Amino acid sequence: MNNQLEEKFRLSVLSLLGVLSVLGITPFAIFRYLQGNIIAAIIDLVLVLGITTLVGYAVRTKKTRVVSWLVAAFINGGVYAIVMTNGVDSFLWVYPVIASTFFMVRPIEALGLNAALTLACVFVPNVFDVVPLMSFVVTVSMVSVTTFAYASRTETQFRLLERLNTIDALTGAFNRRALSTDIAQALSVAERNATPYMLAILDLDHFKMVNDKFGHVAGDQILKDLVTITNANIRKYDRFYRFGGEEFVLLIPEIKDQQAFISTLRAAIKKELKTPDGKEVTVSFGVTAWVPGTTEDSWLKNADDALYRAKASGRDCAVFSDA
Repeated sequence: MNNQLEEKFRLSVLSLLGVLSVLGITPFAIFRYLQGNIIAAIIDLVLVLGITTLVGYAVRTKKTRVVSWLVAAFINGGVYAIVMTNGVDSFLWVYPVIASTFFMVRPIEALGLNAALTLACVFVPNVFDVVPLMSFVVTVSMVSVTTFAYASRTETQFRLLERLNTIDALTGAFNRRALSTDIAQALSVAERNATPYMLAILDLDHFKMVNDKFGHVAGDQILKDLVTITNANIRKYDRFYRFGGEEFVLLIPEIKDQQAFISTLRAAIKKELKTPDGKEVTVSFGVTAWVPGTTEDSWLKNADDALYRAKASGRDCAVFSDA
């Protein structure tokens, strides 16, 4: 699952950059054209058109990571081209480009792009007859280091916020918010590629009796142990969510032998999940496969109906939906 908060932030930055490019660069393109500086005017116009086109593509496709990289590389190349054309008159554009790069790509990547731009600018002819080379290197380094520190801190905060937003605090499983997002993505992929997805709802058998007998602290530990055991017995790209209370959801893509998979997992949980006095804790499964036309509500309902039948059948079993 992608870091959605970070992607939304990146999309906001791209959108702002698109607006600023139109409002900030277009007047320069017009002014330079009127002055007869046709090459510089063309470069400005290409920058505006290129940035706005890429931003529009990002808004439409939500592929912010790839587009941000393209825009960062594009504006770094563009500012170098305009400095080569105009010399010292356009040299100050280097600084906002260096700062904005950190908001589009990862800090370490931005640092690499900035280093390349700085090195390239050192060889621009005649500029350092006016601007002291040492002052340029020092000021660019200060801008890069301070923006790098801010961007790194921001990236860390995004990761923490995303974890708080998508991870169940008690068990470490994904939460219902993450489940809703991932189901929507899974349904989209399944409809487009006919990917064989499977969804299962798990419920701990007689969990209230466990809580009553051993207390809620012991019950919480059993929930944590269930997540640990399950994650150890599923693939790295399978997803396990806490649905609520002692109910959990599994979202499994590209699984062919569904019954064997569930049987193996159920057996592992029965073998390893124990109460404080060493007795086994069993789990009931309601399982349903994706079929064309499935919605989030119908998928969960089919799995829940199958789980109800598993409970009615004596628990400690898996029932597959007929839907």
